Amino acid sequence: MSDANERRLPGVFWRHLSASSISNLGDGMVAAAGPLLALTLTNDVRLISLVSFASMIPWLVLSLPLGVVIDRVERRRLLTLSTAARGALYGIVTLLIISEQLNIGLLIALVTLIAVFEVVFDMSAQAFLPSLVEPEHLERANGRLYATEVIANSFVGLPIGAVLFATAAFTPFGVQTIALVVAALLILGLRPRTPFVPVAHERASLWVEMRTGLRWLAEHRLLRLLAVLLGLVNMAHMFAASVFAKFARDVLDVGPRGFGLLLAVSAGGAIVGGLIGDRVAKMLGPAMALVISYGMFAVLDLLPGIFPNVAVVVVSGTLMSVFGTTWNVITVSLRQRLIPPELFGRVNSVYRFLGTGSTSIGALIGGQLAYRYGLRATYLVSGVLLICVLAVATPALLRYGRIYMAPERTPAPPSIT
Repeated sequence: MSDANERRLPGVFWRHLSASSISNLGDGMVAAAGPLLALTLTNDVRLISLVSFASMIPWLVLSLPLGVVIDRVERRRLLTLSTAARGALYGIVTLLIISEQLNIGLLIALVTLIAVFEVVFDMSAQAFLPSLVEPEHLERANGRLYATEVIANSFVGLPIGAVLFATAAFTPFGVQTIALVVAALLILGLRPRTPFVPVAHERASLWVEMRTGLRWLAEHRLLRLLAVLLGLVNMAHMFAASVFAKFARDVLDVGPRGFGLLLAVSAGGAIVGGLIGDRVAKMLGPAMALVISYGMFAVLDLLPGIFPNVAVVVVSGTLMSVFGTTWNVITVSLRQRLIPPELFGRVNSVYRFLGTGSTSIGALIGGQLAYRYGLRATYLVSGVLLICVLAVATPALLRYGRIYMAPERTPAPPSIT
């Protein structure tokens, strides 16, 4: 890629990326430290899975009404406030660990509150990015964001968080507190390329505005299908992810430091996915790239259940990151291109309700599968389920891809009148 092409991404995007990198570094630290902290408070696999459930249930509860808020409120303000609020909550976690007052119930409650503001941030950020770059550069911008997020979050943050936790349990959470305060200050200084203009004439009741987003997505065959596919894969993947810390300790015989390194090495593939996602889409065609990615999700979830050893988990996790990030680069860019800007918050909230809210259900199912049938069953059930989903959905995905994914053939958005 030439230097000229790189310069097309404006300075405000790179400042946004800097804020994202700082907060993601702290996110990676607590992503490793959080499950380890839960393991010090309980050995019950059902309670451990409830921590993952708590981190995801806000997607199921808040996605739809939050989409209305995002279309009403200046998005940079939402990003700033949600980042600062998460910093304050992590500060509370840090103090509770130091004072030895934390228990599993309190941890679940705090994780839920942190997740509420994380939902606000994530959904606002996707709506905010199109105001920073030109539409034709969305894939490149999303790819750079994903690659940088993975480097800071997974490749750097995860192993550092695990090492810091092993040294002193409170330190990863204290570092995250500082990182989020710095990120909030950086976001506050951003000046978008296009200013946010709320749609004043649609200030109806919350339900009416949510229904607008529901109806738009229901009428868009491709995005509706992608939302359902994302929901199913995220739910299935969460079967194992919700209890992975216990799987690593009890099945793989990995300690705290090894756990962080295992996560980091496995996630390293997302760096590749973020950098090549747009090129893969052009080479294979976006629809075929999505079908192949989904097929790999199924196969790669089966492998650790069949061959439960560290090498297989590393290879499987690495490839999962490559294909997962490729899927995200393509589908996020599609949403940003196909959904009208004034409706993005509401429509994207429905998409995330289906696509991400399902993870909370997956965490509950994963805890029960592991409790009743063993930790390996979480991988096996996930892989079989996704193979069945792909067999049913592939013809429709390829058909809708020919209609919606070629820019010159992209039809006008469905009417919302």
